[in-house]
Amino acid sequence: MAAESGPEALWIAKGLSYLCGHLGEVRELLNDDGALPGTPLGRLLSVLREGGTGAEVSGLLDMVDEAARRAGDQHGVYGPDNTRRGEPSGMEALQIVFRCPLRLCTGRSAREVGRSVPVCPVSPQRLPLERERL
Repeated sequence: MAAESGPEALWIAKGLSYLCGHLGEVRELLNDDGALPGTPLGRLLSVLREGGTGAEVSGLLDMVDEAARRAGDQHGVYGPDNTRRGEPSGMEALQIVFRCPLRLCTGRSAREVGRSVPVCPVSPQRLPLERERL
């Protein structure tokens, strides 16, 4: 999926960026640890770990978004008016960002990460996000 580009790929990457950064909250909201292959979250995490295609990921991410909204999160994984954050990571001068090692999502800003080195929650090896100065 990392090789895909365009508006749909950015849409998916932004949704995955939010999901990865808030996976614990989403798991709690959905009462789903992501381990069961029959749930939308479990299916999405499994497809991501296996390197699924954009179409597979997009459909499952939509299902997780819908489940989150049904569970009471009015913004889901895409955010209010379908824009979780007004700007992607890396829009401030000399900003530190943390990039996804699998190139699945748009990453997170240092402001979102805090002091700990974050890991990619969908990476089977729990790879750390890559720190980069823009």
